[in-house]
Amino acid sequence: MLENVILKRFKTTSRRIAVPALLTVVLYLIAMFIIFLPQIERSFISRKKEMIRELTETVWSLLESYHERELSGELTLPEAQLRATLRIGKLRYGPEKKDYFWISDITPRMVMHPYRPDIVNKDIKDIPDSSLKSLYLRWKEVVAKEGAGYVDYLWQWKDDPSKMSPKLSYIKGFQPWGWIVGTGMYLDDIYAELNAIRNKFIAISTAILGIVLMLSLYSIRQTMKADNELMRSSIELKKLNESLKKSKERLRSLLENTSDWIWESDEKGRYIYSSPRVEALLGFSSEETMYKTIMDFVPIHLKNQYQETFKNLLIGGKSFRGFETTCQKKNGKHVVVENNAVPVFSENGGLLGYRGVTRDITKRKVAMEALKKSRDVLHANLEETVKSLALAEEKRDPYTAGHQTRVDRLACAIARELGLSEHQIEGLHFAALLHDIGKIALPSEFLSKPTLLSHQEHEIIKCHAKVGYDILKNIQFPWPVAEIVYQHHEYLDGSGYPRNLTDKDILLEAKILTVADVVEAISSHRPYRPSLGMEAAFEEIQNGRGIRYHAPSVDACLKLIKEEKMDFSVAPSSSETDSTLHHRSNL
Repeated sequence: MLENVILKRFKTTSRRIAVPALLTVVLYLIAMFIIFLPQIERSFISRKKEMIRELTETVWSLLESYHERELSGELTLPEAQLRATLRIGKLRYGPEKKDYFWISDITPRMVMHPYRPDIVNKDIKDIPDSSLKSLYLRWKEVVAKEGAGYVDYLWQWKDDPSKMSPKLSYIKGFQPWGWIVGTGMYLDDIYAELNAIRNKFIAISTAILGIVLMLSLYSIRQTMKADNELMRSSIELKKLNESLKKSKERLRSLLENTSDWIWESDEKGRYIYSSPRVEALLGFSSEETMYKTIMDFVPIHLKNQYQETFKNLLIGGKSFRGFETTCQKKNGKHVVVENNAVPVFSENGGLLGYRGVTRDITKRKVAMEALKKSRDVLHANLEETVKSLALAEEKRDPYTAGHQTRVDRLACAIARELGLSEHQIEGLHFAALLHDIGKIALPSEFLSKPTLLSHQEHEIIKCHAKVGYDILKNIQFPWPVAEIVYQHHEYLDGSGYPRNLTDKDILLEAKILTVADVVEAISSHRPYRPSLGMEAAFEEIQNGRGIRYHAPSVDACLKLIKEEKMDFSVAPSSSETDSTLHHRSNL
């Protein structure tokens, strides 16, 4: 039974493939040999005729050039004609370089012919060949009527006088001298080239026919193999369909029992499919969610919070992740959900809707709030710890009270003016509060001495930057606090201490802190002198701008104080900072 089916299919397939292939070959042969080949032959002959016309025109232009030289007086008429005939008589073209030009006149007689010197300059009366006489007269008649044209006739085969062959020539009269110039093509040459073209077409057609037959046989064979495979695949396909049906059932079971709410919506966000999980999540059945949007489950007082974002997500027609909303369950309780979706498009690219997942993240949000609260507590503890460290240093030297706080305010204001991130500003804040922590290890009598320090005492004071670094370096701040404290007395030109760093090696935060420290020190009261005033502080940082002090920080500081965005009107300390100690001899 199976063999009969295969044999029947073989016959049907053979006819289905062979008949169109055969018809294609027949149509190809008809088109080639009845339509295209004759058209090509006509076109070929036309191109040849055009070629001899253009060649004749070229030689005619050569005669005209000699005539112009005659008219200009450069040559006499006999000289011009002689040179023209000599030059044209030597011209050859064609594959064998045997095709030529000739010249006659309206007498008629032959003026120049490279292969028939026997008839050159002979009067028609002296030529016994009647056919040649008739040809002369035809040339004369064509030129007299039309000035130029084609003439067909029999002529000797190039340089072989024993062989006569049909020829087609193009002639043109040169009126100033009464000459006729021409050249022609032998029709035997044309027919030979056409036969070559025809033979090539036949060879190509035969090859195409052979290829078509081979392809047909190959197609029949491959089709039979494909049919056999198709028959075997039919059974497999049936099994696959059954397996697919089971897979769909398993997928549906998975969708209905997953912990997330899976849904599909139209382009306006209205649900057109909703998995049963929605009932566990919101308390509503799948049917109750149909043609509603997520905004229908948001409490009324929160709708304005989400409405604009939801609208923009739908208009965008793009995937979205992490769209969080607070929804009100059927029992009135609130739940926080996260919506993730991808767009669904039609074949022509139009937006059909979205396919997405909604997940309950209430517990996660609660945990995040607890974590944030814990972080805030830790941050507050850090703040208090840092202030306690600063206070401990101030207790050792009552004159430093308030100095670090004012430096902190000014430094952070400069940082904001310069556009630093809040993260960087927070690190600068802690560094400013702790920048003199190293003085906790210095003798208190040096810090409160009402007279100038000795050189030795000054060198000891300068150690406080390194001591501060050693105290802070093992504390795991999220900012380079220890390094900022270490660098807050370094100057751009390398004249600072303790490491004589230059501009490229100094942190930006340390550069800002240096400017704020110097301004606060100079403008505050000291145990050995009253405040020098803000003008003195301005003069110091302006004189050192770009040399010792960071130019943008100086500019920002001046702007803040002059525009009264920074106020030092709080009771100034009577302490002496290390900056003033360093500059005491100059102040």
